[in-house]
Amino acid sequence: MSPGSGARTRASVSPASAGRRLLWPSLLLAALAGALVATVTVLLVRGEDERPAARPASPTPPGPGVRVVGRPIRVGEDPIGLDVGPAYVWVVSGAEGAAHVIDPNTDTALDRQVPIGGRPADVEISGSVWVPKVDADTLVRVSPLSNRVTRAIPVGDSPTAVTTSPGAVWVANQDDDTVVRIDSRTSDIVGRAIKVGQAPGSLVYTHGAVWVSNVEDDTVSRIDVRSRRVVETIRVGDQPYGLTHGANAVWVANLEDDTVSRIDPSSNRVVRTIRVGDRPLHLDADVDTNLIWVPNSGDGTLSAIDPNRNRVIGRSLKLAGGVDRVAAGLGAVWALSSADGTVSRIELTN
Repeated sequence: MSPGSGARTRASVSPASAGRRLLWPSLLLAALAGALVATVTVLLVRGEDERPAARPASPTPPGPGVRVVGRPIRVGEDPIGLDVGPAYVWVVSGAEGAAHVIDPNTDTALDRQVPIGGRPADVEISGSVWVPKVDADTLVRVSPLSNRVTRAIPVGDSPTAVTTSPGAVWVANQDDDTVVRIDSRTSDIVGRAIKVGQAPGSLVYTHGAVWVSNVEDDTVSRIDVRSRRVVETIRVGDQPYGLTHGANAVWVANLEDDTVSRIDPSSNRVVRTIRVGDRPLHLDADVDTNLIWVPNSGDGTLSAIDPNRNRVIGRSLKLAGGVDRVAAGLGAVWALSSADGTVSRIELTN
């Protein structure tokens, strides 16, 4: 059949060409074996020197050095509230029904306590000293000049937190899930109580709003100060407690998942979730250092968050007595230990 007709023809093979075909694989195998032997020999000669270097461990993020200045300052049994004023540091004691005043010039508590009565739960200094009494359903107003209560204002059920905005004082009532507004000039309640989430635990004012952490439903409520209405509810971490504001953000300490949520006030969204220590509580922003200080009540450490990097920097500071709440001001960070009944003064070392 002629080529191109679709049938294949077997080519004839001479004995000589068949011998050359059989020899070629043998030569190839011999060459490969020689190369393998040479490679093994080279590796054995080089030994350990040519192994790849181990990847270096990630360095600890550079951060501030911190130290406790002096001895912890004794402030009575079961201190629970802490704030820094223009001249003194105030601490309220739930068990004693009193406030202790710390002089930052001597790092000692003044001899005379300020009687509050009942069970204080928080303290805010803005002109007057404002203290909610959780067992009496009242907010008391204390004069920092006379160190005496000048007014007791009925609020909601179990008031546990207080903050201030221009011309107003805001109180969170934990057991009826409300926030009330008080005129700071007249000490009168303005309008109706504002319904928020379940078990409001902390308040902070910034960006024309009062922000409320709702412990039992894992949210933060945003209250517009003009309309006195909740305009946004933001889901955060597990059991949000402490709130603060700084670096154009709202910061929320989530007790049960060991994180801090960063909320962008322009979008009302959590933009970062930052891992911290065990059971963070009442944090505070330091305008002097541009750091967010986080007390980790479960492991007794204090962490510093750099808002520019959105992470904890440096090593957390271990406090022997533990730490539940911090407040920054008067050239230091003040760390409160409820279990130990003390306040520690903390400063940067670099």
